[in-house]
Amino acid sequence: MSLLTIEGVAIRAVTAALPERRVTEEDFAELFGAKEVARIAKSTGIQSIRETKTLHTSDLIIAACRNLLDQGHAAAADIDGLIVVTQTPDSWVPGVGFMVQQALGLPQHCLVLNVAAGCSGYISALVQAGALISSGACKKILLCTGDVTTRILDERDRHVKMLFGDAASATLLEPGAGKFEFICGADGSGGAALQSDIAYAREEGSHVCATIQRLQMDGTAVMNFALNRVPQTVKALLDATGSSAATLDLLVLHQANEFMLNYLRRMIGVAAEKMPVDIDGVGNTSSTSIPIVLSRHATIGTPQAEHVVLCGFGAGLSWGALKVDLRQTTAVARCEVPEKTALADTPASIAGERLQA
Repeated sequence: MSLLTIEGVAIRAVTAALPERRVTEEDFAELFGAKEVARIAKSTGIQSIRETKTLHTSDLIIAACRNLLDQGHAAAADIDGLIVVTQTPDSWVPGVGFMVQQALGLPQHCLVLNVAAGCSGYISALVQAGALISSGACKKILLCTGDVTTRILDERDRHVKMLFGDAASATLLEPGAGKFEFICGADGSGGAALQSDIAYAREEGSHVCATIQRLQMDGTAVMNFALNRVPQTVKALLDATGSSAATLDLLVLHQANEFMLNYLRRMIGVAAEKMPVDIDGVGNTSSTSIPIVLSRHATIGTPQAEHVVLCGFGAGLSWGALKVDLRQTTAVARCEVPEKTALADTPASIAGERLQA
């Protein structure tokens, strides 16, 4: 695995948005029984998740962006790059990015990129944003992630129903003295381990020409993949950058489940206090899980965030680890987004509402 470097880029601020609605262990018990729910909660570390019944992916992303912009870190008129990562877009065409651009009032010269990626999507999008800034193509980029994964789950499958949650994030990137050092990879032969297929079918007289299949996950295959690739990739990055598990300030892995995270931590050899497990009350939020951790971790923006490694892994199968200095990064407290009312049912309807921080 080869180390790649992008110079002259900095992460200025990061925040997240969560649906206000919680699904608790008691709610799950009504579906699957208290004993089975307790067993799953113990292994995953998830006793509750965030789930929306009425919000779109764009609603959550717009909320996260407004939460960041309202703190004065940047003006909408100054944003010249927008990257949106999602696997649950509001519509097939146009991409969610264009809805976000319009709702936020971003300038027409803003470069809009829509990225279909899963659990490693935050890392790959950081690479794209960093490259655009380093090249001088953009000066201020909003990198957004968001999914309403609960919409594509089999409600009867307790292993996914109790695992995944809905959320979004916004990250502001600008030119700076920092750099991204990273290693990324992919193995498409493992794509069937975590997938949601599209079935194309045109029926006479119907406007429907395709349907999205429920998310399918081979838990054993995903676990084996993660236990092989993640320690290998993180250790390769540390070696290539002259670092070690002991010199790291913080290691933030994709928040898949608590059992997997603790297993990976021991394999990598990182102290527990340096590798947060922040999944309970939220769930596995795909590409948003890393920025959620960053948005509410006490060391971000302090001298204790100089040597930080972020690592995403999942659908593809894909993986990526990135080393970055977050001493000058502002962690903006997340906001919570209420469910829509019957009179506010358009994708960007909450864009102008005042959100609860």
